[in-house]
Amino acid sequence: MSKKCRMCKGTKFKEVIDFGQNPLVNSLLTKEEFGTEKTFPLVVEQCQKCHLVQTKNMVDAAKIYREVDYLFFSSDMPNLDTYFKRFADDVKRFLTLGDFIVEIGSNDGIFLKHLKEFKILGVDPASNVVLRALKNGVPTLSDFFNENTARRIKNEWGKASLITGFNCIAHLDDLDGLMRGVESLLRDDGVFVVEANYWKDMVKNLNYALIYHDHFSYFTLKNWIDYAPKFGMQVFDAEIPPAQGDIPDIDTDKAQEEFNIRVFLSKDKRPCTERMKQVLAEEEGLDSYETVEKYAKDVKASAKKLGDLIRELKDKGHTIAGYGAAAKGFSVLKLAEIDQRYIDYFIDDSPAKQNKYAPVSHIPIYKRENQKPDYFLITAPNYANVIIGKEQEFIKNGGKFITIKSEIIEK
Repeated sequence: MSKKCRMCKGTKFKEVIDFGQNPLVNSLLTKEEFGTEKTFPLVVEQCQKCHLVQTKNMVDAAKIYREVDYLFFSSDMPNLDTYFKRFADDVKRFLTLGDFIVEIGSNDGIFLKHLKEFKILGVDPASNVVLRALKNGVPTLSDFFNENTARRIKNEWGKASLITGFNCIAHLDDLDGLMRGVESLLRDDGVFVVEANYWKDMVKNLNYALIYHDHFSYFTLKNWIDYAPKFGMQVFDAEIPPAQGDIPDIDTDKAQEEFNIRVFLSKDKRPCTERMKQVLAEEEGLDSYETVEKYAKDVKASAKKLGDLIRELKDKGHTIAGYGAAAKGFSVLKLAEIDQRYIDYFIDDSPAKQNKYAPVSHIPIYKRENQKPDYFLITAPNYANVIIGKEQEFIKNGGKFITIKSEIIEK
């Protein structure tokens, strides 16, 4: 059976980039599990009908969220609580007291906990993060969101005034099922908010760290504008939020790169905002295959440059550690051909990741504590400012940072 585009059902594709065989990035190991990990092909293509950029070979979502503990806990990430608190305050303009809010891919409840004055419900397939959400007092259903799930929620809780999905919609293969569920569950005057990987900024910033098996799609605003009417909805607003690791309270010399797009949809005929029109205008030419080819060529060159730099430093006897056992970092290292020969260890602030090992490479993951490598490779670019800001003592003592763009930061 030929693959069909998950938005337009087109069957003609052109390759964007091939990452080869990759393990699941969040499947960290104990020593006893060495040798049990599996790898899967990771190829990204572009639909030639609607131009949605998407993965070619699907990995069953149950392998990612059900068969292993999902090790990304939103509340463990620096500044995410502030990020979601600000957005929670923003969406209250769509709500009145007593309204019902549903969050798809709610993780440990980091967003919904700021909206407890309303009726709230999270939906997430990863049962271990759901247990954390329940512990935090956020009602959460452990399930994939689809039409059947939406029907059950509607029967028990009623229709929702607001449905949100932050960095989880790209994790869904059955987008039609998602949208049918939203169409059924959302009130006629309700709002659906999607925040997802933004293909434009991936191209603009040569960002390939977001390419891994968990992410099935890489969206543009035009993708959503064309897709929404199929389900009785329209896009009325869109914005490019700050990188999740970066908030205005932090004094930085360099603004963080923007990776996501936030899209607002509704069933009623709301006027389109000026900022949405501006975002759309800036996408001109983005859907061309020439753009795709240039992106792939430049990404491969960027990865090679990083690999060459790391190998050169290692050949000189330097110790190099990864700062953060991040999914983004594992993708970067794989394409740059950097493995256990060049990275001595990772450090990570998340207790769920500490004392485990990276899949395939078996690089150990430690607490920050007293680790003193010569260089830290920052594996999550959206947290670069945060990391450098809190590691000034490390820099004063001669330590240096390497970014995935091969920049060396020593002050």
